[in-house]
Amino acid sequence: MAVLFALLLPLIILGLIAYGVALRNELVKMRNSIDKSFAGLDMLSKQRHDELPKLLETCRPYLKHEEKTLQSVVEARKAYAHATSPSEKAQADQRVSGELRNLLTVAVKNPNLKSNASFVQLQARIAQLEAKAAAEREHYNAQVNSFNARIARIPHAFVARAAKLRARQTFQPSEPNP
Repeated sequence: MAVLFALLLPLIILGLIAYGVALRNELVKMRNSIDKSFAGLDMLSKQRHDELPKLLETCRPYLKHEEKTLQSVVEARKAYAHATSPSEKAQADQRVSGELRNLLTVAVKNPNLKSNASFVQLQARIAQLEAKAAAEREHYNAQVNSFNARIARIPHAFVARAAKLRARQTFQPSEPNP
């Protein structure tokens, strides 16, 4: 009996180690997938933000009386460029979207601008990028939620703690204060 125990104990220990390594690898793979998804989301947001100067230059001659609106878009774009964490980027992205909506609301009231081919093309391009970013944001948040749920459950929680894997933030802007 002691001989059987002496043979089984190392096998059980090796099995537990292999299981722990497999769990860690799974969590690292999920973490890397989240990082890749965030990079894609960030790239789409940057592409949208790269279109904004073109849109502003197209609108500027038609909206000289709306300089404050144009400047608000520029400032919101700068805030996004300085954001680092997902929550900061979400806040800045929400601000850019709001300022862009304001600009487009003012712009579509101008009949000359509405008929400008460059404006129409840029407006469509920005809307397309916004739709892609919204889909990528949903994908990113789903991955983060899955990862966070996984590292909260046992035995993943022990492996995550040992590997120093922490919960991730979703890309969700906070609600504005009333």
